[in-house]
Amino acid sequence: MPKVFVYGSLKRGQSNAFMMDGAQFVAPARSVQCWRLVALPHYPALVWQQGPCRIAGEVWEVPETMMAELDRFEEVPVLYTRQEIEVELEAPDPAQPGRLLMAHAYFMPAALAAAGRELHEGCWPA
Repeated sequence: MPKVFVYGSLKRGQSNAFMMDGAQFVAPARSVQCWRLVALPHYPALVWQQGPCRIAGEVWEVPETMMAELDRFEEVPVLYTRQEIEVELEAPDPAQPGRLLMAHAYFMPAALAAAGRELHEGCWPA
């Protein structure tokens, strides 16, 4: 099953978490690469540009049929694009590194995210 890295309103306890019904939660995770994360009025946006820190989120295993639903919800390709990135799962023992894997993530073009406030800690809600 495909894996999806969510970092905003799709996370557990957030406003759009219902979209993950039918998916299997894997673990909290962070992006391996540092990206830009910006806060827009109602949700964050991950930007495909080098940023100050690794992004905090969650990894979910998603049925193949659900990927198209998520793409529609995220308005791919108008508002977001879907890219595969490397993430590190949170390890049970904080002294140990977590398992690395590839997961899909949704990125907003920089021009559309320009009005957002930078989240320098890489975590939403801030």
